[in-house]
Amino acid sequence: MKKYIYYIFTLLAVGAFMTSCDYNEEPQSQASVDMVFSSEGGLQLYMYGFYNNLPTKTDVYKQNTTIDFGPKNAISGMEVGAYTTTTSGSWSWTALRNINFFLEKNVDTRVSETVRNNYSGIARLFRAYFYFDKLVQYGEVPWIDKVFNSADDPDLYNGKDTRDVIIENIIADLDYAFANISTSGKTTNSSLVNKWTAAGLKARVCLFEASWRKYHANDALDIAKTGCTKYSANDLFGLAADAAKKVMDGGVYSIYTGTKYANGRGSYRQLFISDNTVTEEVMLAIVADATLNIGEQNWWYNSSTYGPHLGMSRKMALTYLNSDGTPYNEKNEDGTYKTFKQETTGRDTRLNETIRGWDYTRKNAAGAYEPCAVNYTGHALSGYQVTKWVMDDISYDDHSSNDNDEPLMRYAEMLLIYAEAKAELGTLTDADWAATIGKLRARAGITGGTASTGTLTAKPTGTPDPYMAAYYPSIANNATLLEIRRERAIELAYEGQRLNDLKRWACCDLWEKDPWEGVFVPAMNEPVDMNEDGTPDAYFYSDGKAPEQYKGIAVKVGTGSSKMTVNLKPVEGGYLYVYPAPDKNWPARQYLYPVPKNVITVNENIKQNPGWGE
Repeated sequence: MKKYIYYIFTLLAVGAFMTSCDYNEEPQSQASVDMVFSSEGGLQLYMYGFYNNLPTKTDVYKQNTTIDFGPKNAISGMEVGAYTTTTSGSWSWTALRNINFFLEKNVDTRVSETVRNNYSGIARLFRAYFYFDKLVQYGEVPWIDKVFNSADDPDLYNGKDTRDVIIENIIADLDYAFANISTSGKTTNSSLVNKWTAAGLKARVCLFEASWRKYHANDALDIAKTGCTKYSANDLFGLAADAAKKVMDGGVYSIYTGTKYANGRGSYRQLFISDNTVTEEVMLAIVADATLNIGEQNWWYNSSTYGPHLGMSRKMALTYLNSDGTPYNEKNEDGTYKTFKQETTGRDTRLNETIRGWDYTRKNAAGAYEPCAVNYTGHALSGYQVTKWVMDDISYDDHSSNDNDEPLMRYAEMLLIYAEAKAELGTLTDADWAATIGKLRARAGITGGTASTGTLTAKPTGTPDPYMAAYYPSIANNATLLEIRRERAIELAYEGQRLNDLKRWACCDLWEKDPWEGVFVPAMNEPVDMNEDGTPDAYFYSDGKAPEQYKGIAVKVGTGSSKMTVNLKPVEGGYLYVYPAPDKNWPARQYLYPVPKNVITVNENIKQNPGWGE
């Protein structure tokens, strides 16, 4: 089927190009176009090609490789401020041409108007998806809603359109999609879009743009400098809240709570390790097949030779609340640091469903579940080893064999968008809080809260949690927004949202400032049992060689702050695991990609983004 669809699209692309040269000399190509657009089956085949614009099965879980709280084994390019106008490679418009070609040709009256409008709605949803990606990367870009059939078309050399134009057209596309896509129920394994996908994407887009306009209001990317006046930040926050509320009121999706937590697995993590999409909550997913569509999640996260060994920083781990809703304290009453078992006991269960906690188990070669500690020998550069996407069976490791489906959009995100937008507008009620943040925390086993953190039924009313206020100083006095940001980072960790959040909040400096500290290590030069199951998990040493009996778990550490080398930092009662990357850098200009130099050479009407020169 996939090969057949690919053939159809190749034929269409070639045919479109050939007929654009001379409309009268390519009757075979025109016949191919007629064949596709004269029946619903043809429209459906063309439509399947739009899904190639989504992340692939091997990209979904890699989308958060660049995040502030993600220690990894190498950084380069934009992460160290080394991006240039000749190294930006995402200025591609092929996908847009295919969409516009479809919209232009989908007028054949042999197909009913309702059917045509349904497929045009799907096409416009994907056009909005395409342009949102461009808006996030480049900001202002040309809005193109037609097919160029001649190299002499003057519109080929148009300059950028304003963010107002881009947002207005994205909203129009998504409103059309919501009104005309005929599928209003869940799709099989959430593998195809429906009208709620359009509403969800609108909520995501409007929240991003509203935040961008608010938090970049006084910097070089202030949209007021470009003459944008159509939408205020509050206008867009309102649109985001309205779109999210449509999904919430639609009654199609809900928060999944069907799996009781045990040993690192619960309702939250089930969303990411199920081989059949949990359609109760997942609104859109990339579906894997055990024989035809194999993923690499285990290999990427668990291999010593593949993947970046992406982990979680201590700074992030400390944001997870205790199960009673109180802020976590990393120290005991006597001032000593809590052990790893203490740290991963009695917390928001999403911590142990995102990383390997003390209670984590997985299947061994014999098929039996057994305690499985963090692998410190190259797998976890902070001691917080990510397991959110990983199947709990060693047979999946070290090759492409994952068949767990991968969520791209979840109902939980709609709750977070609604809560944040309403809080930004100053209209979030206790009932709103209970229906959003309260509901997500309840799934995570949280039973209460405080005036600073909020409870399950009431938003914060007291002084902000000092830890979160220090984390996000630009909103340090707003306890409600701080708690929503806490919740968003935790709920959507490693799902491809974090970097865009940092961009829209104008706080990519967090990428530079997270020290990439990790777990507490009680001792050096002796075996340590981090999960306290009776078996040593690591032997940290700095000089000489580790004893032969501990060679398999030996970790040699540095003694200072040498770049990209595991270190142990002395603290009260032991050490903190540190993986320093001192050259992390995010210049202000990097909130937007540079327009490639060759693009400006061809079209001088395209101006370079701020800070990148001409």
